[in-house]
Amino acid sequence: MEPLIDNVVRKLHHLPQPKLHEVLNFVEFLTWQEERSNQLDIGESTAEIDESIFEDIADQLSEELAKIIGTNVPLLSDCAVSHADIYEEHP
Repeated sequence: MEPLIDNVVRKLHHLPQPKLHEVLNFVEFLTWQEERSNQLDIGESTAEIDESIFEDIADQLSEELAKIIGTNVPLLSDCAVSHADIYEEHP
């Protein structure tokens, strides 16, 4: 192994389990980001992503959010989601 990788691995052995999960999530994110950047045409100044790449990014973000906050998040009520109250005139 390269000296830098050896150094990282040595330090990982001293981290508690929750911190190791954070490191793994970060490494997975960096790997995902690198793969995505290779898929995009970097030569274009206004790089547009197609719908499938957007969906992949949205899925990744929702999975990361679920890992952080869990799945037992209360849902908003229909009233809270509705925009009707925004446009009512108030005295």
